[in-house]
This record gives sequence, structure tokens and C-alpha cells, in this order.
Amino acid sequence: METKVNLLKDFPPPQWDEWKKTVVDSLKGVDYDKALKTRTYEGITLEPIYRREDIEDLNFIKSEPGQVPYVRGNDPRKYIAEGWKVAQAQTNPDLKVLNAILKDELMRGLAMVNLKLKHADCPTGIELRSVKDLRVALEGIDLKAAPLFIQVDSQDEDIFALLLEYMEEQKLNVRDLEGFIGYDVTGEFARKGYFDMPLEEVWNKIMDVVIQRASRAPKMRAFIIDGTVYEGAGASSTQELAFVLSTAIGYIQGLQLSGMDIDTIAPLMAVKLSLGSNFFMEIAKIRAFRLLWAEMIKAFGGSEDSQKIWIHGKTATFNKSTYDLYVNMLRTTTETFSGVIGGVDSLETDPFDSLVKEDNAFARRIARNQQLILAEESHFTKVIDPAGGCYYIESLTAQMAQSSWAKMQEVEKEGGMIRSLRAGKIHELIDTTAHARIDAVHKRRDVFVGVNMFANPTDEALTEIPVPTVDIMSKPVWLEKGPLPRLRAVKQVEELRAQISQNAPKIMFLNIGTVAEYKARADFSSGFFQMAGYQVMGDMAFNTVQEAIMAAKDSGADAFCICSTDAKYEEIVAPLCKDLNPSILILAGYPADKVEEYKALGIDVFIHIRANAYDTLKDLARKLEVIQ
Repeated sequence: METKVNLLKDFPPPQWDEWKKTVVDSLKGVDYDKALKTRTYEGITLEPIYRREDIEDLNFIKSEPGQVPYVRGNDPRKYIAEGWKVAQAQTNPDLKVLNAILKDELMRGLAMVNLKLKHADCPTGIELRSVKDLRVALEGIDLKAAPLFIQVDSQDEDIFALLLEYMEEQKLNVRDLEGFIGYDVTGEFARKGYFDMPLEEVWNKIMDVVIQRASRAPKMRAFIIDGTVYEGAGASSTQELAFVLSTAIGYIQGLQLSGMDIDTIAPLMAVKLSLGSNFFMEIAKIRAFRLLWAEMIKAFGGSEDSQKIWIHGKTATFNKSTYDLYVNMLRTTTETFSGVIGGVDSLETDPFDSLVKEDNAFARRIARNQQLILAEESHFTKVIDPAGGCYYIESLTAQMAQSSWAKMQEVEKEGGMIRSLRAGKIHELIDTTAHARIDAVHKRRDVFVGVNMFANPTDEALTEIPVPTVDIMSKPVWLEKGPLPRLRAVKQVEELRAQISQNAPKIMFLNIGTVAEYKARADFSSGFFQMAGYQVMGDMAFNTVQEAIMAAKDSGADAFCICSTDAKYEEIVAPLCKDLNPSILILAGYPADKVEEYKALGIDVFIHIRANAYDTLKDLARKLEVIQ
């Protein structure tokens, strides 16, 4: 006889109040908000659980894919048919070699010709000075099948003029050509810190190009507003969106004053947004930006079709490391994944070793294949808006949009992006966020595998490709606070490790007592010291203080770390300090009521979970005289 099971009857869904009471009871007096809610760098508080009630008042979730405000994508049918554009950046300066690479990669999944130009502040890149250069680089490449994507600076050659000549040679109609040869003079100013000509001349030059583009090649976008400039300086996701929006407003207002209407202007624009390692935040960021863009264009009087925006996603730089390079591959995988789920139109995945090598065929192939696996094996081109309806993501999208819009309004009150840059306001806003993010790395609240946690002690330091410096005050227009810095969250930790590793001081662990008494702190201490390149001698255990003292004196170690329980420390710290002074002595743990007493006895350093690991390790290095 068949037994019928009614799961809804046997396991009724818990009510919200019941669930929360059970959770609060399990916390045993710990504050619910502190334990289960998370505050992000965007100023958004993440809830432990999301429900239908959290999104029922959101209007945008009622729209279908392909409908305004396009949170669910511009064109779902095209996305299903073609997917996103695999748009790996090309940097090889030898144009013949570049052409061969492009032809090869276009046969292996590349879908966009993304040429990264060489600039004064970017030594790795391509130079296109004439139509001959363009002819060599693009020989045999169908630009209708693989559109161009080139971000240009105000001082670059007029690539569009070269393209017109090239298209005429090829007897091709440029009006039908889709692609991107885009300026972002605001982003350029922020990135470089100067202009080579007065601001009015810069704008007039761009205006001439844009007007010509609109009349001769309306499908070729003239602006690529670059949010990665701000991400690379440490900005939060909401700051990045706010600055991109404010930049767009400045361009639109300037073009409208010149007589152009919004429905002509909007299709000339694309944006480049970074993709960081906070998976759900980055998904929400892409979706939130579409919502914000549609609202902004609507406010300018734009049609529904003009409210669409092409989003080019690029993996972040702020969170990458030069130690344990292959972990970067894991980081870019989740970033690429979030870009796809968020619905980017084109996607650029950085090679895992791009910080230290200019052009590595293997790393370039892996980066391209990260996208192809998501498309061909994970089948993410077969699903329209996979994030749609997710309570968490939809709620996060709404919060990001609201926060970004408010930040954009603050910038506009200051007179817009250019004025805010010149006044140093953008620098200040980003610096506050960047400092908080770097501080979290130093305190190991934000984990970077291979750097501040689970560091590989045999890993060697690699030299990062340097960024050229420019005397900006010799230029006609310059930012008083200089260009936005190019930061990485782990750079200071990596530099400290590289310094200390040159001398490789040895720290011997004085593990005293039973395994249960010392192991947890010994394991913690091992990871703590390896973060900065110290050699750890931690495999010995001692039953008595005298055994430990004798082994320490014969070890040749530069410092000693005592590992046991707080209770045991009351017995062993005093005799260890007496017999091992003046050696550098470290205590694993922080028995608050005994700290001053132990310092007086001779403990030099305390290491514990709440410590600023970077400052502590640096202070220890100074005590050991391995750094100044």
C-alpha cells in the first residue's frame, strides 16, 4: 500500500516570530543585531535572512526582462541567443603579434576586440598612431562579428578618424558598425591627476568627436564611463556607482547645452564597472546601476529605449595579491560569476598574474576560459536573469540603488565630479572607505587567503609592475591632491613580508602542557607569524618550564612565543621570563587582567585575535631589528 506524505502538514513552515525567538534563544544573551547583522563598506546592513515581505513594496521587481527599468537586462532574447561578449583586454605592443593573438583567440571564444592603449600612466599597452597601425592590428578581423572596444584619453590620436579611413579602405559602411571608442575625461582626470590642455579645450575636442560620431556612426559609442578608476583607489560599490552617475550627468548637461537631445546622447554612452569579491553585492551592483541609469535618463526626458545602458564588467584590482598568485584565479572566478549573474553585456577577466607579468599566454587563456566555462559548461546563457526574484538580491539591489543615488546627489550639490575632484572631495570620500578596508585586512577581519591568512611560507615575493610617475604640476591643469591612488588591500602586508623575509627571523614556540592546552594557540600563532614571513619553529612541546628553557637556549631562535592556557600562564610566564631575558618574548593570548604584570616580567608582544596583526608584526620586526 502506497503511503502519501504531506510535507506541508507534517512540517509546517515556521513563522518569522517563531524563527527569530529560536535564534535569539540559541544566542544565549548575545545581542541579535551584533551577532547576525553585517554592516558593509557601502553602509548597508545585511540581514541574517530575507523574506518575501522585504521586497513586496519594490516596483522594479514587477517588470519583465527587457522592460524598463531594465534591471533584468536590456534584451533577454539576445542574451539567450548570444550571451555576453567575452572581451579580454589585449596589450601586446607588437601589432603583428597582436593581430595573430586576436585571430587565434577569436577562434577560441573571444567575442570583442578590446585594445588597451598605452598612456603616460599606463606603460603596458598598444599604440595606434596611423591608419597603417590599425590596418596591421585588424587585418583579417570582421568588426561586425567582433566589435571594437577602445578606451581613449583626451591626448590620444583620434582613433575614430583612423577607423573611418580604415573602413573606407575596406569598403565598409561605418553607420552600421557597432562598437566602442569611448572617452571618459572625468575618469582620466581622476586617474592621471592632470590634463595636457585647458579644460575648455579638452571639452571642445571631445564635443567635436561626439557630434561627428552621432552623425556618422550612431551605433559606435563615444563614451565609456570608467568606474574602475574609483574601485582601484578603494571606493565602495555605492561610491563607484554614484561617481559614474555624476560623471554621466556632467556629460549629458554639457552635450544638451550644445544642442543635442537626450535620445541622441544616451545611446552614445557605455559604462565600465568593477567586479569585486563580495559576490552578492556585485550582482546587486550591476542590477542597481541599470535601475539608476533608467531613472536618470527618464529624468532628462529620455525615451524607454534610451534608458538602456551597455555595462562592461571588469574584475577588480583592489583585492588582488602578488603572493600566492593562483588565489587570484579563484577571486576572478567569483567576480566573473557575479558579473554574469548580474547581467553584464561584455566582460573582461584579468589574468591571475597581471600584477607582475605584462603578457602571459597561459594566464590569458585561463582568464578567457573562466568565462567560457560559465557559458558553455555552466549554461548561464540559457537562463534569463537567474537572480530575479531572489529576496536577498532584490532587496540588496534596492538598497544599493537608494544609497548610490543619495551619494550622487551629494556630489552634484558640490558642483559635479570635476569640481569635486579639484576640491579633493572625491579623494576624501574614497580615502575613508579605503582606509577602513585596508584596516580590516591588517586586523584579519577581511581574509585574504595566501596573504593575511593561510600564507604559504615558501612563497617568494614578486615585483609588481610599477606605475610611472608624472610631474603633474608641470601640466596646464592638475589636481592639487594628485591622481587617485592605485591601491591594493594587501599591499602593505606584502611589502612588510618582503622586508622581513630577507632576514627570515626564527620564532620558536614554547608549547607547554598537554596538546589540548597549547594546540589552538600554537596553530593561531603559526598563521599569524607566517603572514609576515617569519620562520616558525613550532613542532616541539614541553612538559615543564625547565625543558622549554633548555631547548630555547640551544635553538638559535630570534624570539620565543609562549603557547598555553591563561591559567597555565600564571605558573610559567614568570620563570620563562626570568631565564630567557633579554630574548624577545611573545605571549599567545591576551589575559587582560595580567597584561601589565606580564609586561613588567618581560613579555614584549601579545598576539591575539583582536590584535592589529600588521602593526603587531611590524613592531616585532623593529624589536628584532630586521626593519627600521
